[in-house]
Amino acid sequence: MPELIQAVHDKVRNFVRNSEQFKRVCESTFDSVDYRSAGRVSLDEAASCVEALFGELERACKEYGIVLDPLTSDNVRAIFRECDYDSNATLDRVEFQDFYASVVTYAAMKACAGFGRKYGVGMLGGIVGLVLVKAAVRRLPVVGLIASPLLGLLPTLIVGPFLGIAVVYGISQDDLFAIRNKLFPPKQGPMRD
Repeated sequence: MPELIQAVHDKVRNFVRNSEQFKRVCESTFDSVDYRSAGRVSLDEAASCVEALFGELERACKEYGIVLDPLTSDNVRAIFRECDYDSNATLDRVEFQDFYASVVTYAAMKACAGFGRKYGVGMLGGIVGLVLVKAAVRRLPVVGLIASPLLGLLPTLIVGPFLGIAVVYGISQDDLFAIRNKLFPPKQGPMRD
C-alpha cells in the first residue's frame, strides 16, 4: 500500500508542478492574500487561503461520501516552515507556489486515504461477494451448467471492486441505484418554447 500512496503523491505533485492552470491559480491566490502588495504573505495570510481551499475540497469529496480530514494548524505551520526557504517568516511568490503545491498534494493524499477508508472495504467485499455468488450459481444443477460460461465472462478482479464501490456509494446516498444516475444521468427531452 505505501507504494500506491507514494505513486499517487508523485502523480499529484508532478501535475501541480507542471500545470499552467495551477500556476495561474497560485498567482491569483497570492495577489488576493497579499492585500498590502508587499510581495510577501505571512503565516496567517497563507493559512486563510488553506482554509478556503480545504472548504472547497471538503464539499467536493462529501458529494462522494468521502470524509476529508482538514489540515490542522500544526500541519499548516510545518508546511509553511518547509517552504519558507529564507526563514524570514513570510513567503514570496515562488515560496507561496511551493507552499500551495504542498497543501494541494497533502489534500490529495488526505482524499486518497478517505477514499481508501470509504471504498476499500467495499471493493474487497465486492470481490468476495462476486466469488461467492459465482460459486453458488455454478453449484446449481441445470442453471450452473448454462451460466458457467457466462460467469467466466465477468472478471472478478474488475467487476467485483466496481460492484463494491457502487454498493457503498448507493448506501451513502440512500439509493442503491445512485451510481447509475451519477454515471448515466437521465436524458432530458428537447426544450420547448
